Amino acid sequence: MQFDSYTYALFLLPVFFVYWALQRRLKWQNLFLLAASYVFYGWWDWRMLGLILLTTLSTWGSALLMRGDRSSHDKLCATANIVLNVGILAVFKYLNFFRDSLVDFLNLFGITPDWPTLRILLPVGISFYTFQAISYTIDVFRSEIKPTRDVVAFGVFIAFFPQLVAGPIERASNLLPQFLRTKEFDYGTAVVGMRQILWGLAKKIIVADTVGYYVDQLLYNPYYYAAPSMIWAGILFAVQIYADFSGYSDIAIGSAKLLNIKLRANFRYPFFSRNMKELWQRWHISLMTWFRHYIYFPLGGSRRGKWQTVINIMIVFALSGLWHGADWTFVIWGTVNGLLLLPFVFLPRQTLSEHASLRDLPRCLLTFFLFAMVFLAFRANGITHLGEICDVIVNGSWRQRPVFGQPLFCMVPFFLIEWLGRKQEFPLERLPFPTVVRWLIYWSLLAGISILSLDRNMQFIYFQF
Repeated sequence: MQFDSYTYALFLLPVFFVYWALQRRLKWQNLFLLAASYVFYGWWDWRMLGLILLTTLSTWGSALLMRGDRSSHDKLCATANIVLNVGILAVFKYLNFFRDSLVDFLNLFGITPDWPTLRILLPVGISFYTFQAISYTIDVFRSEIKPTRDVVAFGVFIAFFPQLVAGPIERASNLLPQFLRTKEFDYGTAVVGMRQILWGLAKKIIVADTVGYYVDQLLYNPYYYAAPSMIWAGILFAVQIYADFSGYSDIAIGSAKLLNIKLRANFRYPFFSRNMKELWQRWHISLMTWFRHYIYFPLGGSRRGKWQTVINIMIVFALSGLWHGADWTFVIWGTVNGLLLLPFVFLPRQTLSEHASLRDLPRCLLTFFLFAMVFLAFRANGITHLGEICDVIVNGSWRQRPVFGQPLFCMVPFFLIEWLGRKQEFPLERLPFPTVVRWLIYWSLLAGISILSLDRNMQFIYFQF
């Protein structure tokens, strides 16, 4: 069930009314949300419901078994649940990757093993809800939160449908308490939620899908094009994945606001960052927060000297790349992004204002360009394809200019709107215009979404992770 489909609209509408019809009946509200979330997830493949149920029950049960004293008993409970969930993720997402990598390594020594390739269906969103479950286990073990005995509320925490398949990845300290207390309907919050859903749909359908069409054309066979076209493809893909993923996050956060549930922001206008460090503080915030709390800090963070900090950063970014996909191109993408951050370990800390200004635009453009070029590794369909792209950039002709056309037609207004609204959570949150003008903007966006959605059906990119 895609967020940009009429099916989701027909799903969300009754969920909204039934949920608020159960106002002040917390247990029934949670039970209904759990059922709705399982229907939403089962829409892709009902067979995968067993996996999310196993993750839910094992995580909930292991937390209750802990005594809260970090004893060997608690370590055993936490470790067992983490190993179980990481094992499930490894089997479904990485088994064939490890197998193929081992085969390639043995081939270097003239050994050609005849091992079968298993056809394993990757469950939608498994990386997201698995990380959410692991964070809960670790937080309970560290005594940062107390385990809940309410299995239904915990089940909703793991499977809450707006953020189930592509985040934001929530920590239990923020999301779980919201399912343990009664909520009142808030008209203002619901209205803002509708605006955020509208903006998310506009980013996905008007910007990401339009730009994505040209990305696919340019990168299908790099040798058909010249070097500038490959660079243009990298820029377009960076715009596509940002509009696509942040659009999904906006729809997820907006949908949750309709139920008066607050999800944390996942993007804060990352393309207006003045350096790579700031960009990674604004891009996929929930994932980078997860890695910081559960990988970077336990490794020592920046407390053990500069060179250990370098190692810790590289570990985090390599794992971040692998989290995104079972291919060496993702590891390359993560590793190069880590390398681009290393100068900030040795340079003096620079205090930046919260929001970029016009005088910061050159630095913003340079940061965006570096980020976009590295994203070519993210988009490549394997090492061979990445090699072809790089070969065209290095050795290809520079005389042919890329075709700009329609992508710029939607990108320029998009970034202008984002720039003007960069001090808000999202640009449509508070429009400083008369009522008539605001509604004209809303209906124009709806018209554009409706027209462009007729001939395109491109899945959200992060569903594959």
